[in-house]
Amino acid sequence: MSLFQAQGLVKRFGGLVATDNVSIAVEPGEIHALIGPNGAGKSTLVNLISGLLPLDAGKLQLDGVDLTALPPHQRVRAGLSRCFQVTSVFKGDSVRSNLLLAAQAHAGSSFRFLSRRAGEQALMETALGLAEKVGLSDVLDRTAGTLPHGVQRKLDVALALAAGPKLLLLDEPMAGMGPEDSLQMVELIEKLRAEAAILLIEHDMDAVFQLADRISVLVYGKVLTSGDAEHVKGHPEVQAVYLGTEATA
Repeated sequence: MSLFQAQGLVKRFGGLVATDNVSIAVEPGEIHALIGPNGAGKSTLVNLISGLLPLDAGKLQLDGVDLTALPPHQRVRAGLSRCFQVTSVFKGDSVRSNLLLAAQAHAGSSFRFLSRRAGEQALMETALGLAEKVGLSDVLDRTAGTLPHGVQRKLDVALALAAGPKLLLLDEPMAGMGPEDSLQMVELIEKLRAEAAILLIEHDMDAVFQLADRISVLVYGKVLTSGDAEHVKGHPEVQAVYLGTEATA
């Protein structure tokens, strides 16, 4: 059985079928990319998986646990963590404080006052470990909101990792980045496959083809095809509706 399975997902908004019987699976250690043109239903699908939208039909399972009826926070406890398109860090706090708060939230720390959070050694070690994983050890005392966009995205990933996920949803992690930041994020995502399986939603096709073990193409709310990069590049319908002449070249 796959680590994660989404089976027959359906979501309707009035007469519009945003996801039409979508089924995808993610294997342990896999980076599975979800691509498609604007309006294909990618955001709706991710919101269904993370629990921000209720399903009209279908089933979700992660590592043998049925997620279908669980609210978002219980899906996190079951091993599902997500980074959003818009970075969601505490911009007025330091990187260290952001990481300590995330570690505290998932560890259930017993202390009562935020001013004492740095005094709990286990949380500090967790925070420092998260910083090291994503390359933030040298900016721990910087205010998060003053950091460049690419560095804030790394912090966002670290906050998601604090939950110890089995499956990490990355929603357009390269959005708004320049070439250098995008390259660093690609390198980070490649490293993260050792931490969790990844479902990656991304418009940067160079990054997708470099990272993904498997790619599913969503068009008009349906999975058009699924396979490795060579399969997707050579698929004539994918070239027609999404990749166009760039893939042909």
